[in-house]
Amino acid sequence: MLPKKHPGALISHEDFTDDEPEIVSLETHSGIWDRQPKASTGGVSSISARINFIQVDGLKIAHKVIGNGKPIIFLARFRGTLNDWDPAFVDAVAKSYQVILFDAPGVGRSTGIVPTSVTKWADQVVQFAHALEIEHAMFLGWSMGGAVAQIIAVNHPAVVDKLALLATGPSGNPDFASGNPEFGTRARKPVYDFDDYQFLFFYASETAKAACASYLKRVALIEDKDLTAAPESYQNMTIAMADFKANKEKNYFNALKDIDKPVLIANGKFDPSYPLMNSYVLEREIPNSKLIVYPDAGHGFLFQHHREFVPELLAFLASD
Repeated sequence: MLPKKHPGALISHEDFTDDEPEIVSLETHSGIWDRQPKASTGGVSSISARINFIQVDGLKIAHKVIGNGKPIIFLARFRGTLNDWDPAFVDAVAKSYQVILFDAPGVGRSTGIVPTSVTKWADQVVQFAHALEIEHAMFLGWSMGGAVAQIIAVNHPAVVDKLALLATGPSGNPDFASGNPEFGTRARKPVYDFDDYQFLFFYASETAKAACASYLKRVALIEDKDLTAAPESYQNMTIAMADFKANKEKNYFNALKDIDKPVLIANGKFDPSYPLMNSYVLEREIPNSKLIVYPDAGHGFLFQHHREFVPELLAFLASD
């Protein structure tokens, strides 16, 4: 178990940089994907993994399974689909764990309608896990997925082994820091251009710009492509997240103190969606939590700093 620190304690990676190599193809890259195929249902790489489907409460849920070991379920960002998870990040985690990516109901290739309730989203994630015969797992929630992960830990604690809350924040509270309004505008554009990706997920520096370009090259290598999220789906997401931040369904902020599982919190120093103050608040309120902050990074720090962050994540997941 991780020791509790004083409120606001963090680890800062000010000395790290990420000079990302240009990756042309899976076969020519000799670093992060360099491993032998594994004899299981888990795919060798998120680039080559096929989209599978499973029936959950009458809905067809699209998902991918990469790697072997204890399961870790990834919960996506606003509008996020299977296409948006960085293969370098996913495959590095999948060297040690079975990574499960999925489209929530009404998103991408999954059928159904996106609920206007984050509580319902969390319930659906648990149903999905049980359909895969997973009774308990680790959950990694990025951005909006971090809100879902918090609710799973509050409402379904028996399902949770550990949580990773990345570039996310708590529900409404006196210290809540609102994001840059431009983030919300750009996040709802039908199609993102390069400048949108950099603003939304990376920082304004030249290093971050290069990392954004490398990320886009990597996700372009994904072979079995997903569908993008439809406007009606992210309209419902907007309603659900507004209710979450207003504590309309339940005061999930007050419930953070009841989360008794180990929690890793991490963010980029310059996140325009969930400013860093929100990460401090999560660390302050969740008893058994640890916070890591990455420099020269924003909402997509986990992809820009995957080389530094994955070892931190794996050490946390493996700790007692």
